[in-house]
Amino acid sequence: RNMDSKRKDKTRFFRREPVMIVNPETKAKVLRYAMGNPGNLSITKLAVALDYDAVDALGVRFKDTVNLEVRRARRWEVWQWFWNHPDQSVQLSIKLGVVGAVLGVMGFLTGVAPYLLG
Repeated sequence: RNMDSKRKDKTRFFRREPVMIVNPETKAKVLRYAMGNPGNLSITKLAVALDYDAVDALGVRFKDTVNLEVRRARRWEVWQWFWNHPDQSVQLSIKLGVVGAVLGVMGFLTGVAPYLLG
């Protein structure tokens, strides 16, 4: 599938959409964002260009042909990817965000509880 920059054809990927790339041989997964190709690179519609970290995580060798599964990432997979991200700063930021959201809900419920209960 190729890119749809207008976001109209749901069978194609949209620009900056999270996609999960899976190597069926090793079962390794990596989350990346679909970016597209302006047409001047030698990437066909059935090919994908990967950065070094994705190649390493998927266990792929450079210049070797490999069949990868590329699909839209589910919302839970995006959260899970950032929760277990190899970069500690990314991992910390998502965890602090979740803790902040939970504490915010608890604070709201604590403030509303007296009005609801009494």
